[in-house]
Amino acid sequence: MPKIILNPNEPNPRYMMYKESAMKIFVKLLTSNDDLFWLTGKTGMGKSTFLLWLKKFAPKYNIKPLFFHGGEDLKFEVVKMEIEEAAKPSFFAKFFLRRKYTKKPLLVLLDEVGWVSEEENEKIFRYLVSKLDDPDLRIGVVLSSIHQYKSKAFLVFYFRERYIETIPLQMPEEEIVMEMIRKRIEDAGGKDFEPFGEKEIEKIVINSSSPREILIKLEKMLPEIT
Repeated sequence: MPKIILNPNEPNPRYMMYKESAMKIFVKLLTSNDDLFWLTGKTGMGKSTFLLWLKKFAPKYNIKPLFFHGGEDLKFEVVKMEIEEAAKPSFFAKFFLRRKYTKKPLLVLLDEVGWVSEEENEKIFRYLVSKLDDPDLRIGVVLSSIHQYKSKAFLVFYFRERYIETIPLQMPEEEIVMEMIRKRIEDAGGKDFEPFGEKEIEKIVINSSSPREILIKLEKMLPEIT
């Protein structure tokens, strides 16, 4: 029997379970003024996978994605440099059409904002607001954290009462979770729901509160199976 590795701690857009919510971001970025989204959900619910899926499929809709993993090492200068570079117009557009920015919308994806240092967060948020307020640049921003950040006063201070659409990730319907698990098992060398068994996986799904928790439980079963 091949060794089954389910990688519960590795986000992978192939196993995205919230495609309908993600597609709404593309539609709104291309057709409306809703340009700031906050993705929330407990640890292991699929926030990073959600953002990586947006990154992977944004070019299909002629959108330029920029993904940043939040953390203590994330620096404002890096965020600014990558956004400014992505926003540059082509040579022809700059010199003949006098464009200030690229015509393509930008989609900035900032994961785990709660782990970014307070000093860097302040500079990053102020910079993002300046870009969101620039009438010549079409840009959307998706921020991700366990909870929407801190307090209303904090959001007003940084985002000037700009409308923020919150996208809460909750445990998907059972059939969606089961299909995700089946894909992971088959990609890891198993077949359908084997070696675990469909009924056993269904029991674990019912008694778990996040996709990551399910995968961890299944990996713990493997020594007993093999």
